[in-house]
Amino acid sequence: MEKAPQVLPYRIEPWREHLDATAFSSGMERIDRYIKEQTKRDLSSHVSLVFVLTELDSNIIRGFYSLSALGIVFNDLPKSVQKRLPRYPQVGATLLGRLGLDLAYKAKLLEDLGENPRLGEFLVIDAQKRALEGATGTVGSALMVIDVLMPTEEEQAAGVRDPMTFYTEYGFLPFPDDDRRVFKPIRTIEQEYGEA
Repeated sequence: MEKAPQVLPYRIEPWREHLDATAFSSGMERIDRYIKEQTKRDLSSHVSLVFVLTELDSNIIRGFYSLSALGIVFNDLPKSVQKRLPRYPQVGATLLGRLGLDLAYKAKLLEDLGENPRLGEFLVIDAQKRALEGATGTVGSALMVIDVLMPTEEEQAAGVRDPMTFYTEYGFLPFPDDDRRVFKPIRTIEQEYGEA
């Protein structure tokens, strides 16, 4: 008998005012400030869209990410990527601007489940899926780009790790002249989803 697929007890949905981020703490002050103070302003000015992770029966934000449009100067791209794109002065991209997880919630799940709940992976996969859907259905985009924030010295001393390794494990590559900015071609994301 075939095993039924596991249904995750979470949903990722667009941010709404009734959702609660008051206790959200990622360990990085810039991430926490964004979801608590900046999100509403960004949404009202159409600067970005914000998607939040909640439990199915709750309005408490456990994780989130933001997406917006971005133009990348063609000559800033690695030569290997340039060869696969038309030579326009700029290339359309989708920016994953902020991504955060509530560390206290993650620790609670780790204690309850005895294993890493991999919510960060869940968020990145969902963000890539939305970037692909947008690029192939509404606004062309050749790349997904992330400007990876470095934790401050105080945050690192408190145990917050540099998220760069997390993104490179999921196939994001650094720009030649900016090692804190990473990218993945939408074509690669499309192939990954085709294989999934």
